Amino acid sequence: MPVFEYKALNAKGKAASGVIDADTARDAREKLRNQKIYVTDISEVRGSTAKREVVQDEMGRKKVVVSAELPKVVQYTGTLAIIAAGVMLLQLVLDWRNQPAVSVEGEAVEGALTGIDVVVRVVSAIATGMFGYVILKGRTWALAVTTLFAILDGVPPFILLVSENNYVSGAFALVYGVLAALCILSIARMKDTGSSEGTDKIQNLNEVSSFTRQLATLLHSGIPLAQALTACIEQAESPGMQKTLRHLREQVSQGLDFASALETCPGYFNTLYVNMVRAGQASGQLDDVLTRIAEYLANQNRLRNKVINAMMYPAIMLTVSTLVVILLMTFVVPKITEILIAQNVPLPLPTQILITISSFMSTYWQLMIKGPLIGVFFLQGALQQDAFRIKWDTLKLKTPLFGDLLKKTAVSRFAITFAVLLRSGMPALEALRIVKKIVGNRAMQEVIQGIHDSIVEGTDISTPIKKSGIFPPVVGYMVAVGEQTGELEQLLERIAHAYNEEIDISIQRMTGLIEPIMIVFMAVVVGGIVSAVIIPLLQMSTSGLG
Repeated sequence: MPVFEYKALNAKGKAASGVIDADTARDAREKLRNQKIYVTDISEVRGSTAKREVVQDEMGRKKVVVSAELPKVVQYTGTLAIIAAGVMLLQLVLDWRNQPAVSVEGEAVEGALTGIDVVVRVVSAIATGMFGYVILKGRTWALAVTTLFAILDGVPPFILLVSENNYVSGAFALVYGVLAALCILSIARMKDTGSSEGTDKIQNLNEVSSFTRQLATLLHSGIPLAQALTACIEQAESPGMQKTLRHLREQVSQGLDFASALETCPGYFNTLYVNMVRAGQASGQLDDVLTRIAEYLANQNRLRNKVINAMMYPAIMLTVSTLVVILLMTFVVPKITEILIAQNVPLPLPTQILITISSFMSTYWQLMIKGPLIGVFFLQGALQQDAFRIKWDTLKLKTPLFGDLLKKTAVSRFAITFAVLLRSGMPALEALRIVKKIVGNRAMQEVIQGIHDSIVEGTDISTPIKKSGIFPPVVGYMVAVGEQTGELEQLLERIAHAYNEEIDISIQRMTGLIEPIMIVFMAVVVGGIVSAVIIPLLQMSTSGLG
């Protein structure tokens, strides 16, 4: 459930602030109004800053409260990243003051800072500071990027410390080393607390699915919930899951209902899971509902693995080809070009271009790594804007090769999730609110919101699907038939099954096309590099023979 941070006035007219969980900002305002708190400003808390805790009120009743605190180590990491940005600027100033003369007889001296060097390092410092700010917002991806930045920035001063006993550089290396270590600890801590970066995703589908199936079997055998959780703790393999299950057992033993206890573990149990458990508790069929959840999670895990496996081959091919090009441009080409220049061989245009690119990559290799990461930072910031996110997700669904696969995956996820929730006895409006969080595509979420609004207005489900332009037309017609015959759940399950088969076909087609494309791409790039090197060598050998 989303978490909202608010500023308000209480019944006495005094300023108040805090956080509250609700489906929408409107629901959050209504909740606060019922508590005689009148909101003046409210915004959704982005990221994993939401931390749910079970506390007792004045009457001794247990309730779940939400705070906006990150783990301490993450707070320290974000703060140190901002400090490290200042250290990078300080290091740049010292290097500028200690640099040798800019030129001797018109040629740059080794170690002198160029304009591009200054720009790259200033941009790196600004980016590191921005990553620190994003870390304080609870973004795990920013921790991973900051780790890489800290390592890249820490290596040169560490080399100076070892080679020249430069203790000032050693202090800089220490700051970057501590930052990298804190980033790694923070990533582990965020995973351990079940952080999900404000999304409604389960971190480890396989682990949660296995636990759910075990728990359903134990409950079906008549074992009490607390004892069943104890047995599941002994079966859990990861420390994070064991800690989570101990927390659940403690809450259940203290009298909290199971669904409310699950709400305190975001990242392990999402909104769909919690609401289905709540429905199972209300109907007295918790074991059957848990079995249905386990099957659903297992199917989603298989679907995700199919997509990951499909992406794995092109990713490996692209990585290998990139590494080959980098090795050639960084180590092989400079050695050969030194020979050519020493022999005063006239260089053709392709060779001159190759030498220029190779020199740039060797000199500004940090820019080649940091540039794309900084671009990702700005892309992530833009994706926080709803208008851009809708356009971006719509574009993803239209991309060649991958777009068709992503669309079919989203349709399958929508159909099976909606069917499972309806079969559990959940009202359609509540089910759609949950499905909206599961599909993972903002453009499709807008369509689902349209379906929700249509039901509120008293119309059918199929019309918004047909008009969406995102769902295939056949889905709309099948949903319409399901509505007319009263077999919507069965039709949705058939849609999911059909699209799972379509996903298998799309994966085979995509991998079949990507393989020759990647081979041709590598042949052109590597062949171009080799040709640019061989042509002047042949000219040199020909002139030698002449």
